[in-house]
Amino acid sequence: MNLGVQAMELEYRMTRSMLKEIAPFFKAGRIAVPSLHNILPLPRRIPKNMANGEFVSLSSPDEEERKSALQYALGTMEWAEKFGARAIVLHMGKARMRGAMEFLREMYDQGKTGTEEGKAWIEGQKTRRARLGKPLLEAALKSLEILAQEGENRGICWGIENRYKIQDFPKFEEFEAIFREFRGSAIRYWHDVGHATTQENLGLVPRGILLENFGDILLGAHLHGCRGYEDHYAPGTGEEDYSLLKRYLRPETIRVVESHHRATREELIQGIAFLREQGIT
Repeated sequence: MNLGVQAMELEYRMTRSMLKEIAPFFKAGRIAVPSLHNILPLPRRIPKNMANGEFVSLSSPDEEERKSALQYALGTMEWAEKFGARAIVLHMGKARMRGAMEFLREMYDQGKTGTEEGKAWIEGQKTRRARLGKPLLEAALKSLEILAQEGENRGICWGIENRYKIQDFPKFEEFEAIFREFRGSAIRYWHDVGHATTQENLGLVPRGILLENFGDILLGAHLHGCRGYEDHYAPGTGEEDYSLLKRYLRPETIRVVESHHRATREELIQGIAFLREQGIT
């Protein structure tokens, strides 16, 4: 069935050979590529089941790893130029907090995240996370300084994506520091609806805080359904708030449906129709 989709985001699971297969469709004008998801293409030494956007981190305090991540990002930018993409989505890395997210999910399943005990534990973990984030922020700013300049030179913006887990970088205060440093540059905000809803449901961020603070520099959005802490369902089938997102959408805002295996074909068709009815796409 023709879904009426005329554009697609290329992402980090795609190999070089897959990109070459897509290229003729792009050149023939059959598909547009407004955005890429760093790191692309999948390096030959990385198995496909291990593909992700941060197997090397732009916020790593280890200089060798950070510089490697920077080279991969610049390589992604070369493909963005080939496909005429105007945006690249970035994962920025994570702090080491083994077991924290798993325990938080267990608390949610037991209905404890809203209790005094649960709130105290979450606040303690957020304090721990803030302490671990300081060297990551310092490293990230160094990486972003180079990416911002390259973005300005090539007319391509970088969208820093809000992430899913408590250990992921950046968290809200780190976003604030980054956007304060790079206000008016090629460094923008990329809003993942499912990730935001997950963190809101788990008590990690207040509802709406990300869009309310960074919606004015919104580059694009990943659209999918979220139920509790499970996301990537079809849009409109979860607890996500599209009315809030709609307030910050502009004609040029990139919108990407990012449903995975949790959505059937029929649900995806209905989800796209839902987004159109809501005026999101």
